Amino acid sequence: MATSSADTQFLHTVEEYGDFELQLEVKLHDTDLNSGVQIRTHLTRTSDDGKVRPRLHGPQVDIGKSPGRSGYIFNQGNGAWITPEEDLVRSDAMKNGKWNKLRVLAIGPRIQTWINDEQVGDVANDEAYKKYPSGVIALQVHGVKRSPEKARHVSFRSIRIRKIESAK
Repeated sequence: MATSSADTQFLHTVEEYGDFELQLEVKLHDTDLNSGVQIRTHLTRTSDDGKVRPRLHGPQVDIGKSPGRSGYIFNQGNGAWITPEEDLVRSDAMKNGKWNKLRVLAIGPRIQTWINDEQVGDVANDEAYKKYPSGVIALQVHGVKRSPEKARHVSFRSIRIRKIESAK
């Protein structure tokens, strides 16, 4: 995926997922690019200046340069972290310019994340789960506000999603 647009771009599933395990590999080609994987996300359409645009709202596993907050959970759409502030410690689990393994395990209100087999996130948030118990999974590339003449690139590969049947 690449963008030189000021708008954030998404590639999302048609199917919705509740409890699941997601594994993929991701590579940021540009260290000034932020990306993410939306999980249990809702698609809405909003109107900005008369233009109807799709918007995604819900939990996002953050992906960015290292050291950083990759693997932590952000609430796309309201600008707040789901991962508690005291847990937002800069991690060097992501390897800049290299392929990185990302694993996400979402069961009920608990979301766990690993980067390159190192657990970086483990959060249970009942409020977020009540609002987003299921939804699409989407790959994100952030819009470029500065120097849009230079496209920014992020690559994803080996994407695997396994639904987990809940024992409710």
